[in-house]
Parts: sequence; structure tokens; C-alpha cells
Amino acid sequence: MLGQIGINQFNWKFSNSTTPSLTPGTSVVPGASNAEGAWTQVATAANIAKDVYGVWLWVNAGNTTATAKMHLLDVGVDSAGGTAYLPLVSNLQCGQSAAALNGGIFFYLPLFIKAGSAVAVRVQGLQATAGSVRVAATFYGSPSHIELVRAGRYSETIGTIASSCGTSITPGSTAAEGAWVSLGTTTRAMWYWLLSIQCNNGTTTALAYTFDLAYGDATNKHIITQDLQVLLAGTAEQTTIIAPPPFDLYCHVPAGATIYARGSCSGTTATGWTALATGIGG
Repeated sequence: MLGQIGINQFNWKFSNSTTPSLTPGTSVVPGASNAEGAWTQVATAANIAKDVYGVWLWVNAGNTTATAKMHLLDVGVDSAGGTAYLPLVSNLQCGQSAAALNGGIFFYLPLFIKAGSAVAVRVQGLQATAGSVRVAATFYGSPSHIELVRAGRYSETIGTIASSCGTSITPGSTAAEGAWVSLGTTTRAMWYWLLSIQCNNGTTTALAYTFDLAYGDATNKHIITQDLQVLLAGTAEQTTIIAPPPFDLYCHVPAGATIYARGSCSGTTATGWTALATGIGG
């Protein structure tokens, strides 16, 4: 009885990556020279057979040795099941995502997508040679206790975007915390947050980084989430970001709040780091 009453679970899911593969997910070609790429479908209307309350994304294989492959990812939905996609989430930084065997970059999005919708992704790229990225997507629905589930209806990405990168940030070296950097101000209240990070640098070395996200003012900060693990595997310019558990990303932030980020490095920090914050609300 306790298990039936006290535990909420999703009883339905669809994934575009259900068999073991060195290249999981769907291949997506980024737009070149900071242009948006074409929408690439990751779920058909038939695939989304139930209302969706959460989406798990695994971005991988977006790196090129000795080249700064910066990428911004959008998630689009056509609620009529066609191909006229409207962005539901925009500008998640996912540059230089590692090959699947080395990790990659992960995002969990507590979003509502109605049954019968088609879902697609598109990627904006920095380089004139676009390359490719793979996106594995898993959708969750049929919660056993729908009253315990919160799913967003809108999102907002905060930070200045230029050349497929976010706001510049300098992590502290040798485990010191870097200075807080303002990313911008919210226009709507939001309750779930993603901190997306990338390093616009074509020569990286094996180092570990952590990043924090907060809101407040110049002297008072309220932590939203901290110690986001970002790993540079070495000179192949591959980034792996260890997604925190979703419960670590819930934080109510009112409209008009200033969002800040900071970082720390295990050694001497690389240059070129940028941050964006994506809030979900509704």
C-alpha cells in the first residue's frame, strides 16, 4: 500500500535510442557560421503516444580535434504532429560534446508536450564546416500520480549570445572560485534551471571544472545549483558534462531577478568559457 500511494513513477516512455550503439540517437547537422541548422525530427506524432511530462537529452559526438566546435541546441514541438516546429527550449550550449563512449552532455527538461505532437531539434554552429552532432532523446509520460508531477509550459534562456556562445566567464584556477558573472535578468517567474557551459577553445587539456548558478544582487546570492561537473578529457577537445539529479535543479526564481554564474578549475583554467542559464516555468 505504501508503495502504491507514496511513489510516483512514469509508466510510459519513448526513446529514439533503444539499442546499444557507439553512435546513439539521431544525427543532426548544425548550421554553419552561426546560422541555425534545419529542424531534425527525434520523435514523430505516433511516437508521442502519451502526454509527455519530462524529456531526457543526451548530446554526443559533436567534437573535432583541434577545433572549437561551439553549438547551441533548440528543442521544437509541433502540437499538430507536423513539421512547423515552434521552439520550446532555445540555446542550450552543448559545444564539443564528447563521443558517446566518453560521456557527452546531458539535460533533463521537465516539460509538458501533448500526445500526438512531433518533436525536433536544431543546432546552431560556430564553424564554417558544420560537422555533425548526435542527439538521443527519451520522453516520459503516464505518471502514476499526476498530481505529484510538475511540467513546464515555457522557458527562457538568459545570457548574451554571440558567435554561438553565451556570456564570457573565467573559472578560478587551482580549485579557487572565480568571480560571479551576471548573465542577465529574468522576465518571467521560473522554477527549474539548467546551467549550460562550453569552452570556445581549440586547444584544451585534461582538467575538471565545477560551475555554480545563483540569483540575487551584487552582494547577496541565493544558490540555485552548484558544482555542475564539467570534464575536458584532453587534447581531442571533448566535453562531458555530468548532469546533476533533477531535484537539484528545482528553485523558484521570481521575474526581475538577476542570474549569476561562476566556475572553478582543478588546474590552470582554459580560456574561452561561456555560460547560459535556461529557466523553465508555467
